[in-house]
Amino acid sequence: MKAQWHTKRRKEDLKIPEKYREMSPEMQNRRELTFLLQEAAFAEKMTLYHVIDLDQLDKQKKDIFLKDLPEARSVIFLGTPIFEPLLLMEQTVYGSLGEKKTTMAESQVECDLRSFSDKLETMGYDVTIKLPTILPDPDFAEILALTKAGFKGKNHRLIIEHFGCRICVGYLVSNAPLMGGDYRYPDFDVDRCGDCQICIDACLAGALTQSGYDQKRCMDYRENLNNQKSIAAHSIVKCNRCMACCPIGEKTLWE
Repeated sequence: MKAQWHTKRRKEDLKIPEKYREMSPEMQNRRELTFLLQEAAFAEKMTLYHVIDLDQLDKQKKDIFLKDLPEARSVIFLGTPIFEPLLLMEQTVYGSLGEKKTTMAESQVECDLRSFSDKLETMGYDVTIKLPTILPDPDFAEILALTKAGFKGKNHRLIIEHFGCRICVGYLVSNAPLMGGDYRYPDFDVDRCGDCQICIDACLAGALTQSGYDQKRCMDYRENLNNQKSIAAHSIVKCNRCMACCPIGEKTLWE
């Protein structure tokens, strides 16, 4: 799940680790399936994409995903950068399951996740979808950080190099055998927050502190009508200060 996913690539730039070079039918199938999904991500212009091979995780981390799908073998992360705050505009949508409030960014990622889920299910694999969240989420950020595409920041969001924390990411857990990683770009998993606490100081709800994150405080502040801005009928923008103020991610810095 690298920020440069849109960059023109060359076949010789794809470095396949030794563990995936075994010349066996099973490994050949794994390579072909992996590249098939990568090509689909290219074709659909998905900016953020990464795969974790669960065989490469220790048991404790692997069990996180086995709770969702006992036979899981891989995790596919899909996401989009949030180039402007209007993508965080929350709308009320109506579907077969009734009324739901969602942001434009979350809707886009959900569509991508369901598209990839359909692809895998058509090929006979089982899939469980984990939808993205716009709120800070310590546990979710730690899961996303397993990609080594970014690190968990003090605002309890995943922070990646070019987009900072202004991203929306969900993932699929599947029993499809896939190669893990993205071999074109270096990892960005070193904590770059350092002594910075801009996000903590910016949190008007007092939900972010040096010791952690209080989700109830955050949600109570966001749900207070006095702290919301109406954009159009059934469309509002809630507090996003901890996301907006992070100085990392020059491609998505908002004015």
